[in-house]
Amino acid sequence: MVRHSRVDIIKPDQLNAEDVRVWQGFMAERDDLIGPYFDVRYVMAIGQSVPKAFVARLYDGDRIAGYFPFQRRGRTIQPLGAPLTDYHGIIGERDLEVDFKALLKSLGAQHLVFQGWVGPMNPAARTTHHIRRIADLTHGYDAWFEAQKAEHHKFFKNIGRCTRNVEKDFGGFEFSWEMATSAIIEWIIEQKRLQYKRSGLHDVFTCGWTLTLLKTLADYQDQGFGLRVGVFRNKGDLVAAEICLVKGDNLHFWFPAYAESYGRYSPGILLSMRIMQHVEALGVKRVDFGCGGEQYKHVLTTPERACLEGVVSSVPSVGEMLLDQLVEILPVMKHRIKNVRLSLRRRFNIIQACEVSASGWLKAMGGTARRALSRAANDQAA
Repeated sequence: MVRHSRVDIIKPDQLNAEDVRVWQGFMAERDDLIGPYFDVRYVMAIGQSVPKAFVARLYDGDRIAGYFPFQRRGRTIQPLGAPLTDYHGIIGERDLEVDFKALLKSLGAQHLVFQGWVGPMNPAARTTHHIRRIADLTHGYDAWFEAQKAEHHKFFKNIGRCTRNVEKDFGGFEFSWEMATSAIIEWIIEQKRLQYKRSGLHDVFTCGWTLTLLKTLADYQDQGFGLRVGVFRNKGDLVAAEICLVKGDNLHFWFPAYAESYGRYSPGILLSMRIMQHVEALGVKRVDFGCGGEQYKHVLTTPERACLEGVVSSVPSVGEMLLDQLVEILPVMKHRIKNVRLSLRRRFNIIQACEVSASGWLKAMGGTARRALSRAANDQAA
């Protein structure tokens, strides 16, 4: 067992060649740190775009035992790139044991908030378990398709109907697998912002730095790593597009979007399947859909490893206490309190991650509180 004994804090652009070598060595020995978010190139690419971005070097004596990329938000720290970084954890030796309260003290923080933690966590942390959803293309796209179709016949029958309707009405959509240009990123973000507005969720792109992060990452191209976009067009017009993050034979679906006028054809699902068919021929073996609750993900994937959402604190969290008080005054049934609390905590964490100015934070929190009270009142009236 390895215990960290001290911590150095550096900026992401201060990672040197030796850091890269050691980091990649940790990745090679850890089969749970799968995918692009744990890659040192991801951290180096986005580091200058993220406000108050740092990397903690964890030492065992004089030897580096691990790294933790993070961002500082007051007395709270979050994994670097939150809320956009879907998975995170400490990139370190397999048997590294971290004293998280000591780590918080070393980093000058009181709380660590996370949404997709992979690896060991403090048993005292308040956590919710989620399951990563994976499409396994190891035996090819056709084998994946037949296996999922056998399990979810009705869904794939409906998808077949959508495909025929696209052929009948448009002669099919033109598919392309492209570099992520500023123009296509901006189109996707425009659709996402409309979606946030309709749903009442916080717009994660209002703050500005999150869009800069995507564009900076798009400019960072390395062997077997970077952003790519799958696109459907109809006579030159954009129908649907999905930003993907690729590392070797792993692909992570990141930001999907489609034009509402094509909604009845399920273009987002059709595009995801077309992307998988295309990248399987390029050597991709594993497609990560994240751990969100959308039903289509459960149909197109199989469960893999668990990840954690939650908070670990060295002192009582004011934010958690405020959430408790807000939940208490909401007119909701007691059996719904847990879900309401989790929803509010997620919104609070997203706002805290995005909004680094006091005015932006206050505006976003005020809007969230008003929506929560309005929705709870409507639910009670119903």
